[in-house]
Amino acid sequence: MLHRIRETISSLLFFKSRDGYPDTFLEELHFQSNKIILPAGLIYLFAWLPYIPVDSQLVPNQVWIIYLRYGLSLCGFFAIFLHFSVFKNKAMFTLIFLGIYLELAVGIITGLSGASPNYIGGYLFCLMLLLMTPIPISASLGILALSIISFLISFLSTGVDFQKLPLNYKYSLQDLTITVLVLGVFLQILNRTRYRSWKKSKQIEIQKEETKKDKEKIDNLLLNILPGAIAQELKENGYVKPIHYNLTTIVFTDFVDFTKIAEKLKPDELVKELDNFFTEFDRIIGELKLEKLKTIGDSYMYAGGIPLRNTQNPIDCSLAALKIRHYINSKNQENENHLEWKIRIGINSGPIMAGVVGKKKFIYDIWGDTVNIASRMESSGLPDKINISESTYLLVKDFFEIEFRGKVYAKNKGELSMYFLNRLKPEFSEDKEGIIPNAIFWDNYKKIG
Repeated sequence: MLHRIRETISSLLFFKSRDGYPDTFLEELHFQSNKIILPAGLIYLFAWLPYIPVDSQLVPNQVWIIYLRYGLSLCGFFAIFLHFSVFKNKAMFTLIFLGIYLELAVGIITGLSGASPNYIGGYLFCLMLLLMTPIPISASLGILALSIISFLISFLSTGVDFQKLPLNYKYSLQDLTITVLVLGVFLQILNRTRYRSWKKSKQIEIQKEETKKDKEKIDNLLLNILPGAIAQELKENGYVKPIHYNLTTIVFTDFVDFTKIAEKLKPDELVKELDNFFTEFDRIIGELKLEKLKTIGDSYMYAGGIPLRNTQNPIDCSLAALKIRHYINSKNQENENHLEWKIRIGINSGPIMAGVVGKKKFIYDIWGDTVNIASRMESSGLPDKINISESTYLLVKDFFEIEFRGKVYAKNKGELSMYFLNRLKPEFSEDKEGIIPNAIFWDNYKKIG
């Protein structure tokens, strides 16, 4: 309960920690003024009232002193009112007004008292408050000058003979003179200190923001070469433990007769074409939450079921393969240079090991016979065909139209059963080409696992 009360009082009297430093020093002074204007208003409201009975006894013939005291309280009320109004963002101007009235009032009060030591002490205290007031140096020096002028005018108006003043009065005036001189110097020093502090803090804030942006760039670069979960583990631990996955699907793609195509295009045109293709591949596998592994020349490799495990990854990879092939065919129809791009796609499903290799240049890679067979599916495939292994066939046959190709010899693997994945089954397809799944497809898809 007490903690809540303290928090409430704190939130009323002071602002919470700032979100950032303003762009100009004047805005910084406004912010600092906002922090102290409410406590200053409360002090103005009540601090001077106990002096009124004393004033009546010390200088009974100077009724203006009492009026000026009441004026200070009214100024405090005025400051509090402005703080809770639309003017609260201009607190520095309110603080300047309070400073002008305070220093003029105490200057006049002290002068009307005949420079009595009883009042000089309070006058010195009020002058020193200028050091704590976050307003421009020109305003501080101007208020100081106005206060001294008001003191001198009111002091001389009393008709006091300076030569006949008691020694303790002269001593107090000497204190006032020294204080004003020292105060003028320290106002300059404090203003420079306040300015340098703001400037340094602003520079640090800018540096932090730049560091944050650099870190985000580094994180984004890391995410470009590593999956999100793997990148996070690497940042937290400094290494990534190799993980065994029981069910994944690996896909290799390769452009047919790429060397011949490369001979017909300028280097920059070739790079641009590949970039366009691979950018679209990235988008396709991103939609299906698959993982891009690497590109080597004109080859593109992606996988499903890593680093996040799921049982639908063979279907996801097959859908992506259909979309990739469809994209290539549609681009051929739009191709202005009359070059025909053909792609081979190979898919295999099974267990793998995955991990990060390298110290300076990280690579997220996978190992296992599943990877080797997927590569053989691609190299043993035909142009414009999606060649899948038997293990993948068994996992996706309920959703896609697939034809048995037969047993085909694969290097270092002997004869392997291979299948051509042609399209989605009509009952699961929203389009004639069998590329886009319909609602029935997704209902059955969700039941897997």
